[in-house]
Amino acid sequence: ALTLVAACAACGGGGAGGYTPSAVSQGDRRELPQAFITRASVNYSPYRSSRNESELSRELITPGNVLEDLRLVQATGIGTIRLFSSRAFAETVLKVIRDNGLDLKVQLGAYPNPVVDLASETDNQAELDACIRLANSYREIVATVSVGNETMVEWSTHKVDPVVMGGYIRKVRAAIQQPVTTNDNFLFWKSAPKVITDVVDYAAVHTYPFLDTFYNPSAIDWRQKAVAADQRAAAMVAAAVAVAKSQFAEARDGLDKLNLKDLPMVIGETGWAAVDTAGGPTLAFRAHPVNQKMYFDAMQAWAAEGRRGNGPQAVFFFQAFDEPWKQGDDGWGLFNTNRQARYVVQGLGTCGVTWACEPGVYTAADAVKWVPPTVATAVT
Repeated sequence: ALTLVAACAACGGGGAGGYTPSAVSQGDRRELPQAFITRASVNYSPYRSSRNESELSRELITPGNVLEDLRLVQATGIGTIRLFSSRAFAETVLKVIRDNGLDLKVQLGAYPNPVVDLASETDNQAELDACIRLANSYREIVATVSVGNETMVEWSTHKVDPVVMGGYIRKVRAAIQQPVTTNDNFLFWKSAPKVITDVVDYAAVHTYPFLDTFYNPSAIDWRQKAVAADQRAAAMVAAAVAVAKSQFAEARDGLDKLNLKDLPMVIGETGWAAVDTAGGPTLAFRAHPVNQKMYFDAMQAWAAEGRRGNGPQAVFFFQAFDEPWKQGDDGWGLFNTNRQARYVVQGLGTCGVTWACEPGVYTAADAVKWVPPTVATAVT
């Protein structure tokens, strides 16, 4: 495997002969467009009917469905969407934006997979080539480009060697005019290798304190036991927000130590599930439409701070719509699968006019919170 990675490090750079250690100088880094850093942002995929990953390639993505989606996204005030890859549906989305004159910008993604053989490397190159073509063909819409999604963090399930990723990023960046990054977890960015930091124009950082409470329950005092019950839900969300800011700061500190204090940073993914989905991480006392809104509102406020220079330059919320194929990891959408607005965005429009709303009437008092267990009398 190591031999294969070493061999593909050269082919990963394309015609330029692969990754070379020469860095993008500070003066050559491309500035993030104003339209990119002044708008609310969201991760978007149009899948509606696929029930599992194997069905994705067979789902028909129609321009009509995409247009419906994007009009709903626009109605929330969001102005930038992130696409994860450059094949499957990416060109359909870009054509819909162009042909309908939608005022939306896109962070276009390229999605390389682990290099296990020459066939997988060939497929990765096809993905990169598609990304380059779309970025150049839709230059007025594609504001930035991201190569890779959580491919290098220590717990990644689809790892790509950083040297290979560096070659992929360099290949794409050399062929387009937009700023380029890679999307990864804060743990990666806090100790990112120079083969990556030398070839990006900005850092796209993921932070999920909500999920951290499941995978590492002791990492955050998510239960907030000491807080009064009527204030506990707000305290739980506030604690998660504080952790998100702390993780972002860790990534910032890691980049600063590499003398990259001027490298812009955005939050590439963060979110809060509205549903404790069966088969996924157990998130009782946390997943709820009201809690989702509390976190979303806090992230939008943080994004506003970032525009004043005190935080991330943009915050991409995860995600626009539920996608059933994710099964146990579904339920994160601002809209459900039926394109009904969840409580998180209902107040940004009018139910029955701007959009159809998900059933259920909520107030802030309905937020869920940790409840101490009732201990039964000991059995003799």
